Amino acid sequence: MTADDRLAEIARYRSQLGTAMKYLEAAAAAPVGKESWVNDLRHSLRQLEVAWNHHLVEMQNPNGVLDQIVEQAPRLQRSVGQMRDAQTKMAGTIGAAMKLISDADEGADPAELREAAIAALVAVTRHRQRGADLIYDAYDIDIGGY
Repeated sequence: MTADDRLAEIARYRSQLGTAMKYLEAAAAAPVGKESWVNDLRHSLRQLEVAWNHHLVEMQNPNGVLDQIVEQAPRLQRSVGQMRDAQTKMAGTIGAAMKLISDADEGADPAELREAAIAALVAVTRHRQRGADLIYDAYDIDIGGY
């Protein structure tokens, strides 16, 4: 696989992640009085979790994106290590939100559920920004907000 093919894959996974984030943001921003609010939030968070898991596999696979970045630019080994650590923490943040929202019943505090969803969104947004910086540092290519 060429570097261009790899970057196209990264852009595709980033796009999927971005789409899932948009759905989660829309669900979190909807009025809590809406009968399907919790179910919509749960469904959109699940979409984010699936997109995140696909992204994680692509990034952390043996010979995946992170390994290829180190091969391309050994000077970024420390940054790649930090990215791996951040990705592990991200999985925990998304998992905690998913558990809270999955276990929610009709009496659940909407503010707490919304806050968990927003925390996941903020964490993924920051991660995507750091990832774009890392790709730029390695390949001198702006993958932007895909």
